[in-house]
Amino acid sequence: MAVACPALASGDAFLSSLLRHIDCQGRTLGLAGYDALAAANSPLNLALTGVLVIFVALFGLRMALGETTTLRDGVLAVVKIGIVLTLATSWPAYQGVIYGFVVNGPAQVASLIQQSNSSPSRDLINRLQTTDQSIVRLTNLGTGREEFATLPPAAGAPPGEASQRFPIADNPAFGWARVLFLSSTVAAFAVVRLTAGLLLALTPLFAGLLLFGMARGLFVGWARALVFSFLGSIAVAVLLGVELALLEPWLGQTIALRNAQAVTAAAPVELLVLCLGFTAALAGALGLLLRLSFMVHVSLPQPVALFGRGPALETPADATPDPTRPWEPAGSDRAPSRALVVADAVSAAQRRESARPAPSRSGSTAALQASAAAHGPKAAADDLIIPNFGPASRRARPRTSLGSRIRDRRT
Repeated sequence: MAVACPALASGDAFLSSLLRHIDCQGRTLGLAGYDALAAANSPLNLALTGVLVIFVALFGLRMALGETTTLRDGVLAVVKIGIVLTLATSWPAYQGVIYGFVVNGPAQVASLIQQSNSSPSRDLINRLQTTDQSIVRLTNLGTGREEFATLPPAAGAPPGEASQRFPIADNPAFGWARVLFLSSTVAAFAVVRLTAGLLLALTPLFAGLLLFGMARGLFVGWARALVFSFLGSIAVAVLLGVELALLEPWLGQTIALRNAQAVTAAAPVELLVLCLGFTAALAGALGLLLRLSFMVHVSLPQPVALFGRGPALETPADATPDPTRPWEPAGSDRAPSRALVVADAVSAAQRRESARPAPSRSGSTAALQASAAAHGPKAAADDLIIPNFGPASRRARPRTSLGSRIRDRRT
């Protein structure tokens, strides 16, 4: 799709024709590039079809290998496929959701900020061109000073020596001011508009990267770059509007003074300072917005591993595995077996016994015999376990018999 953009003009229409050409190139790049990459016979479309087939095949392979997939995994997979197909193949949906938002949204937001009822982009471009023409006119009028200025004689000079005279460099200051004004305006406008057009043209390429976790960072970076171009377009429009709000009345007043044959000696430096200051402001604003766009953390669901258990099926970090517990499938709703219940009860009883003072052996034996008589022979077999008397039953010194102590005394 070839769109004829306005040609670049020289003279009084230089800046306006250049900005309109850049804006047209950005829009055309995003539109024509998307159409070329999303066409049915394009290599990228064929590659995207292959990527979708691989993604579905890997998901089916995980299920065939016995991995338990949750409802969350299935829903996320369907959502990913839907997003990829919408971004890469559906131009009406893509135009309404992303293209129109990035291309036309900044001008509308800037107009709301500046409370402007006219067309923001066209009105801003016309105002910039009018300001450039005013700078050229002021440069032609000059400051009204003579070509050479006269100063008193130097200190210590003999009487009667001629006064010092030197040329005043007004024209270079006017020239550098216009260079800074044009360069900052064109550079800032081109960065945000052409970058947005390039990112929009590459949408089908980055959309396919959403399917796989190893390349998902590129998709997130593409989305963040789009956010930067959107915010940068708003910042450029607002800052240029503030600059014009300062320059337009100042230039009108200065030109009126020159038409009245008044001397405007401070005009070159003042104009240079204004243009230099807003050049730095534009660069700083774009730098801050770039950092802001890439500082935002986007938390995406983690993919399920191809082999083994994925993050959705992992046990919590504080869960300690029990080696005595038999393996059961994840998410099983079966009631635990009787042996497992008895083992848990015995373990709990041992923990309670270790926490209280150690009872006498005769008491423990009697308690075990009473339990066996009450619950029958099968329960008695489970309950006849050597009790754990805890640290209190440990001997602090080696066992010695009475005979050994008598022999020790004799020797």
